[in-house]
Amino acid sequence: MRRLEPADPTRIGPYALLGRLGAGGMGVVYLGRSAGGRTVAVKVVRPELAADPGFRARFRAEVNAARAASSAFTAPVVDADTDAPVPWMATAFVPGIALDEAVRLVGAFPEHVLRILAAGIAEELRNIHAAGLTHRDLKPSNVLLALDGPHVIDFGIARAADGTALTAEGTVLGSAAFMSPEQASGERAGPPSDVFSLGSTLAYAGTGGTAPFGGGHPLQVLYQVVHEEPDLAAVPAGVRLLVAACLAKAPGDRPTPQQLAASQGAGPLTPGTWLHPALVAAIEEAAAVMAPSSAAAAQPPSGLSPLPPLPPGQSAAGPDSPPTARQTVRLGPVDVRPRPGRRKLLLGLAGGVVVAAAGGGTVFLTGGGAPEKPTTPGAGGPPATAPAADPTDSSRSLDTDVVATPLWTVPLVEPVIALTGSGDTVVAAGMTGVWAVDRAGQTRWGPLTNYTSPSGAGLGDRPVAVDATMAYLMGYGGPGNLTYALKAVDLATGAAAWTLSPPDLHVSPSASVVGLLDGLVYVAGEAKGTFHLADPTAPVTYAAAFVWAVEPATGRLRWQLVRPHDVLENSRLSVPSAGTRLLFETYAMDLTTYRRTGKLEALDTGNGGKSLWEQLAPGSGALVPGLPYFADGPHTSAGGYFLHLADRLYAVDPADGKVVWQSAGEWNFRSAVASPDGTAVFAVGSHYAKGVVVVQSFDARTGAVHWSGSLPSAPLLDMAAHYADGTVYIWVHGKVWALDPATGAPRWTFGFHPNGGSTTPVPYWAGGGRIYGPTDKGLAAIAADGKAAHG
Repeated sequence: MRRLEPADPTRIGPYALLGRLGAGGMGVVYLGRSAGGRTVAVKVVRPELAADPGFRARFRAEVNAARAASSAFTAPVVDADTDAPVPWMATAFVPGIALDEAVRLVGAFPEHVLRILAAGIAEELRNIHAAGLTHRDLKPSNVLLALDGPHVIDFGIARAADGTALTAEGTVLGSAAFMSPEQASGERAGPPSDVFSLGSTLAYAGTGGTAPFGGGHPLQVLYQVVHEEPDLAAVPAGVRLLVAACLAKAPGDRPTPQQLAASQGAGPLTPGTWLHPALVAAIEEAAAVMAPSSAAAAQPPSGLSPLPPLPPGQSAAGPDSPPTARQTVRLGPVDVRPRPGRRKLLLGLAGGVVVAAAGGGTVFLTGGGAPEKPTTPGAGGPPATAPAADPTDSSRSLDTDVVATPLWTVPLVEPVIALTGSGDTVVAAGMTGVWAVDRAGQTRWGPLTNYTSPSGAGLGDRPVAVDATMAYLMGYGGPGNLTYALKAVDLATGAAAWTLSPPDLHVSPSASVVGLLDGLVYVAGEAKGTFHLADPTAPVTYAAAFVWAVEPATGRLRWQLVRPHDVLENSRLSVPSAGTRLLFETYAMDLTTYRRTGKLEALDTGNGGKSLWEQLAPGSGALVPGLPYFADGPHTSAGGYFLHLADRLYAVDPADGKVVWQSAGEWNFRSAVASPDGTAVFAVGSHYAKGVVVVQSFDARTGAVHWSGSLPSAPLLDMAAHYADGTVYIWVHGKVWALDPATGAPRWTFGFHPNGGSTTPVPYWAGGGRIYGPTDKGLAAIAADGKAAHG
């Protein structure tokens, strides 16, 4: 928010004006507050428009219609005076960030976030059109990302400007890059025009800020809108056809908002994992001005306040950036505490302004490992060095100039969302299929059709797990079959062994093959459908968490746990490396404070999943970092304890749920992994305000820090830790560092392909003397020592 300028009014109607939110072609938007403390966005039209009687009449009609278009995703009109000397209207203030600014801050949005944007904006367009309105100026700056989802603003204004000086010949009203062909040709622009603009807006978000018809002079852009095909090459493949359908030249060939909303299957929009932490920080600043006694709001600073460091190649608008007509407020220094999130949320990650990075405190049990003796670094790397005198000192750099060389790279049949393996076989999963390759990169089998839920993949669900002989695949029956099924296939050949699809769970928005323990395969997720909870003749429609315990040899369902819950609850299952107890967390979000409160339970694997104890989850009531990426044994247990990631790293006793030790709290750890003997834990996390990514090694029994170090990466990205072959592998948004587990000394580094978001699975796996991950050329294999020459 900017200070009021000398010529600006200090009051409009009953509202005291606190500052400028933005300015556009039709007026200025101010932050206003009523005597009773209600905070609103006040749009005051330009004086030359106010002098046009025709504009006043149309503006009055459009404001009345806009009142009727209020929905869950609009900024509703709460007050207006169309007969004032300078007409104005006030809408509910939505603490949020404009989509164009969000893209500048965090780059291209991943596929699952684009689907959520499409569904949310389409739902709002449906309400706007039902009220007899056409927005006619839908573009990224008119889409606000807020705590409860995307909001469309500035409807009810564009049509009122028809026939004024703003629409005279040779003048372009709106943004040419987001106009429809009918607008560009001067024809009537009805509801299909908004759908075309939605397609351009989605393309802009999916490419990191490139409009589908290019840039340049507005008249040249309009010519391309009418006569040329859009450039959608950089739009994520999974939504490319959707965007292309919206951008059909003929209005009748475009889908309706109803069809768009239904096709994306978006459920209730609740705070969770769709928003990047940098955007969360901005929205919390914006929300601060709603307090009636806010001193910051009374004297807002000029320009934009600083944000945490951004990923390489991305930039934020600086203090001198020109204002735009959007309701974005930044007051004071950014509070960049870790943000809460929800697993079930259908809003992705890379863009947004509200809600935290990935959701909730999840449980990590790291299956143990002791720190090994220093080993000889590979490929000319630096010698293994002792940790710093103060093991908690994270200032030591773990970076290295030694770059590993792949042993081989093979093309991918589709983008990888998850990788795992056993022995000499690596199993890769995409959105539509699963396949396996051997140590030489030769295809063993596949791809086997195994459709993965887009929303589930976006929230970290893993569609495949393996043991020594079998691969267990979790996916939809097909593009139109929303019934999940668990399949077992021979790891060597891909031959089907069995399929399990319990008849009562009809639709599952997300599900993961979590891991194996005590002779059973465990699947967990969020379901909705009908289930006979008690009376076989009385099915109940519900939303619930579920856990399956399945016999790996036969596919028989040993037991099933179904926990109905309300829409604000979610769950996560963690499977340790050993023992007979699973860790099950149920958590809920407070929609006022956006803090998470959770409950931990121990489930008895041999007694039908019976709950053995319940405890308040450590970190409840705190703002927490994002979802962890792995929930199998090596990542969820160590030294006989569960590892739980919330606002910090906790070791939890499986006997009674009590916290045995916890990390100091300075670092928000995003992933943890144990060494094979269970004596050491390695965790990667960050300090958002300091802009630092840190790796620490802990004693699994006491929590004592063995060593610490930092990595040169942005702190708001996806992170994951692996341990294999005497090496700790740390992934930060595609770049992997190989570290000595005893000292943290770097051995080599390599840049894989980023997975695109902070909540999608991290697609790398290490084992059998190698590490595997995707590159822009395909699936790559790297030896544990980083060398290319191996016999």
